[in-house]
Order: sequence, then structure tokens, then C-alpha cells
Amino acid sequence: MKGTIFHRESFLSHIQHQLGKSSSPSASIQRPKWRNQVQWETNGSLSKDELVEQLKKQCQQIHTRVIETTPEEAPTVLRLLMTEYGEGSVVTSHDHRFEQYGFRPMFDSLQQDGMSVTCWNTDASREENLRQAEQAKYAVVFSDYTLAESGAVVLSSHQGQGRALHFLPTMYIVCIEKSSIVPRMIQAVSALNRSVEEGEQAKGAIHFISGPSNSADIEMNLVVGVHGPVQAVYLLIDDE
Repeated sequence: MKGTIFHRESFLSHIQHQLGKSSSPSASIQRPKWRNQVQWETNGSLSKDELVEQLKKQCQQIHTRVIETTPEEAPTVLRLLMTEYGEGSVVTSHDHRFEQYGFRPMFDSLQQDGMSVTCWNTDASREENLRQAEQAKYAVVFSDYTLAESGAVVLSSHQGQGRALHFLPTMYIVCIEKSSIVPRMIQAVSALNRSVEEGEQAKGAIHFISGPSNSADIEMNLVVGVHGPVQAVYLLIDDE
């Protein structure tokens, strides 16, 4: 449900006046030009293949498996992955890239084999979507950006992709386009900011997810997957 904002301009104008700033609509905030650009320079010169190697190395530290594939073989590899880990219900995000890479026929085949495959339903109730996510063994989504430095995938919440999709299913499978891999958080945040400046609606929430949860609160013994999915797999698609 979309809300209505009342008296927004007068409220912001009052704050600007109290801060001694211009309330002119044409006034804009200018980003400072820093002498040192460490945030951009760190790993900024790495090639895409070098970023992939850095990502794979980091994923070993965050207990996340990386499987490389081609666009043509991606659906087959995903099906074999589900055979390896055992059959179970699947919930996916509403994302055009599933059609782009030919995943839909594979999902149809899973349903013919008796497996439940559902998509986050924009027309269903919140409770129904939560129930589907909670009962699912697999969540399958696409990342918007992937950070080579930390191994984190960057995903946004929208009508076709609720937050619960990332946290309730037992196993989390993220399809990553090689072209979406960036060195660090600064590149991903900058790209998201540019999209808003160009007129795209700001995301309701942006998630940085780096593998299953890690907890060593009890006697310093590391336990993986205490909160959220027990396992995470990155399906790296070479789209370049």
C-alpha cells in the first residue's frame, strides 16, 4: 500500500532554515572531492577474472560454495545441484532473468516430477508468501551486484522479492552474473545511487548477504547456519 506524505516541502524548508541553508528547489548538495580515493583505488584495477578469483577465495571463508557455469548450462547445473542436495520445495523471486537464462522450463519439469515450485506472489497475502518461504527447502534468486572483497551478494526488496525469501528457506541459491561482480561495496552503492538519480524509484530495502550465518557465542565454537539458511551456493554465470 502506498502512503501519502503531507506537508513535506514545508517541513523540509523549516529544517533548512533552522540549519541556515538555502531552501531554493534548485539548491543541491555537492559531493566533496577527496584528495585520496582509497575507497575506489582498493582492488579497483583488478580484471573481471581476478575479481572472480578473489570472490571464490573469499567464499571459502564464509562457507559458501561457488559453482561456475555458462548461460546455456545454468538450468541444468541448478537441477543437478538440487539432485545432489535432495529434492524439496522451491521458491523463487519474480525476476525476468529466470526467463532470460531459460530456467522456467526446468522449473516446470520439477513440478512435473512432483516438486513444488512457487514464485513470490505480488497478488498473494503477506502471510501466504511467508508460509511458502518458510516451508521451502530452496530459495533461488538473482543478485544485483556481488562484492568480490567480502563475498556478499547485494539484493533489494520489492514487490516480487520479499525479505523473507532470503532468510526462511533451508538452502539459499544465488545466481550471479559475472558482469555484476564489483570489487567492493563502494561500487555497488554508487551504482544504486546513480539509478535513483536517473529517476528509478529508491528500493524499499537493500540487503548485503554474505553466506549462511556464523555464530561462536557459546564457548567460541563456530556454528554455521544458526539463523537463516543452513547452506548457501553461488551459481556463477559467465555472461561476458
